[in-house]
Amino acid sequence: MPMEYKNVSRPGDIPRDQHFAIFEGNSFYIPGDERSRTNPGHGYPASTEYAISYRAYSNRAEWEAEIKRLSERQKDFRACVITPATITTSVDVAVSTPN
Repeated sequence: MPMEYKNVSRPGDIPRDQHFAIFEGNSFYIPGDERSRTNPGHGYPASTEYAISYRAYSNRAEWEAEIKRLSERQKDFRACVITPATITTSVDVAVSTPN
């Protein structure tokens, strides 16, 4: 049975209620272009980009099972319990009246 989680890639994807999360680091290699290899200082050089993946779990048992699996595989990750802040806004209106 597959695990139930949500991949979070934008702030709007983050669940609004308390949930369990796993953060994992990812990297990918971007080779440089031909110009940077044949004419140093031109084009763009090779680089490695880094990113963090965020998986949100609503089920604690599934979250704990994933923590166990990742630990056994010696993966670099962080497990957190997330409680999003409640943000409220207010509008104040002031009108000056002529005397």
